[in-house]
Amino acid sequence: MEKQALATALSLSMSVVSLLLLVTAIFTDHWYETDTRRHKENCDEYGSDSNDQKNREMPIYHLPLVDSGNSKRNVALMKPIHVGSREEELLENWRAILGMGILETECGRPLFSTYSGLWRKCYFQGMDRDIDKLISKGIADRCTTVKYHFSQPIRLRNIPLNLTRTIQQDEWHLLHLRRITAGFLGMAAAVLLCGSIVATVGFFWEESLTQHVSGLLFLMAGIFCTISLCTYAASVSYDLSRNPPFIYGLPGDVDHGYGWSIFCAWVSLGLTVASGCLSTTYPFLSQTKALHSKTARESSV
Repeated sequence: MEKQALATALSLSMSVVSLLLLVTAIFTDHWYETDTRRHKENCDEYGSDSNDQKNREMPIYHLPLVDSGNSKRNVALMKPIHVGSREEELLENWRAILGMGILETECGRPLFSTYSGLWRKCYFQGMDRDIDKLISKGIADRCTTVKYHFSQPIRLRNIPLNLTRTIQQDEWHLLHLRRITAGFLGMAAAVLLCGSIVATVGFFWEESLTQHVSGLLFLMAGIFCTISLCTYAASVSYDLSRNPPFIYGLPGDVDHGYGWSIFCAWVSLGLTVASGCLSTTYPFLSQTKALHSKTARESSV
């Protein structure tokens, strides 16, 4: 019984640590990061057009214009899209605004270092003076909310209709992937919490039964977490391969990869599976060992 209590305590400890890591991953924003410093250095040194990088500190009128309602379409009476305004919420992100047929060269695109999670996408602070200046002036928001609802994007000027439809379809697919990721990750956390509660009850009532049930719950949480992490990886790959590539793709000299938040989620997955395997197999192993010892005693008599 002491060994079984020790196994239960070990399984419960791993599940609690796993739950803390999973909650940390869910509520932090470092799932995916991009570092554009090397790209900026290469463009400053080898860029074909010395004026390309001026777009990084662009005036607001470098943005695509939205019709103000004047039938004469006088440019002086048209208003630019203010980054971070309500109109921007209807678009996929700031890169989609900047790249629509205007900045098709790699060095002409104003790329900045970012980090993103399940709920927000933010610019790194202190890594690039250009974006810090735009944020301080109120031209750009430091963080934007990741959308989990579909909203019809604004029809930008001079954009082919088939390209607009492609962007909308890709956005719809990405929306499904985001929902699957967040949904299964939430279910994993909830089931993991239930398993921890059942394992705690096992110290006071029906230790073998509760240990087995908690192990099954831990394994179920591991399955949900695996689905969520794989779906997130698929959404990142899908987003980077969207058309047109000069808007959604990243140049080869932009460093990008997964951050420490998703590492916490993977460690949580490992601990969850280990806890589930321990909780489900130990009762069978202990019963088998007890049965063998009983058989040996009877045979010796």
